[in-house]
Amino acid sequence: MASPIDLVSLGDLKSWLDVSSTDDDLLLTRLISQISRAIMSLTGRAWILPQPYTEIYDGGGDVSLLLRQWPVTNIASCEIDGAAIPLSQPLGSAGAFQPGYILDPADPSPPGKMQRLSLRGFRFALGLQNVKISYTAGYQITNERVIVPASLPYAIEAKAPFGSWASDCGVSYENGLPLTLVMESPSAGQYTVTGGVYSFAQADAGAPVLLTYGYIPADLASCCMEWVAERYAYRSRIGQQSKSLGGQETAAFIVKDIPDFVAQALAPYRRIVAL
Repeated sequence: MASPIDLVSLGDLKSWLDVSSTDDDLLLTRLISQISRAIMSLTGRAWILPQPYTEIYDGGGDVSLLLRQWPVTNIASCEIDGAAIPLSQPLGSAGAFQPGYILDPADPSPPGKMQRLSLRGFRFALGLQNVKISYTAGYQITNERVIVPASLPYAIEAKAPFGSWASDCGVSYENGLPLTLVMESPSAGQYTVTGGVYSFAQADAGAPVLLTYGYIPADLASCCMEWVAERYAYRSRIGQQSKSLGGQETAAFIVKDIPDFVAQALAPYRRIVAL
């Protein structure tokens, strides 16, 4: 059974490996989960799909701190010594100074960078575990505009420009009114979604809607497949560093904990500060 933290599907992996037999499906599924966990551990991240976090920090008297997860999609609350800090609006040419918190903008595409939460008119007062930040973070496409098809089956696939669709985060009309997720047979104002394909009711045919969803960056999926392929091949040469081929030549095997390609590709996704 696939794990919710898997970075690639069994089908995509088998297609990449050019494997059609089902004999090793269980082994490959286990390897996907094992390597996915290893990649998350190496990057120092809890997970990469959009989800809420509540984190506690020690106040150091500074005016900014680095949030532990990224990219950040929403700040729910910021508290110092139990007091709520409001959101500070961007400063404009005619805008008045407004005390509160501000967030560094997220990069538009992965891997992105860690983001600072900074304060105007406040400081993260000295204290032990006296700062609490609640926020949502993860790789997400927000408000992707699509048009519901005018004819059956009234379904459209998410564009997923940076990697495979992985989780639904909601659908709304252009005016912001949300649609309701249902399991099957949607009526007006409802939708279903399976594997990134969104289906709507005939009553919503031709309507522009906004999709928000989480995705697995293609870099991480590629790293997972590359590493799984290495471990899958290793079964036939456990402990070997080289092999003679008919006495004419010798094949040398790369024996490393992490393939070079994977280590290099993961570097931009790693956490750069300690917890």
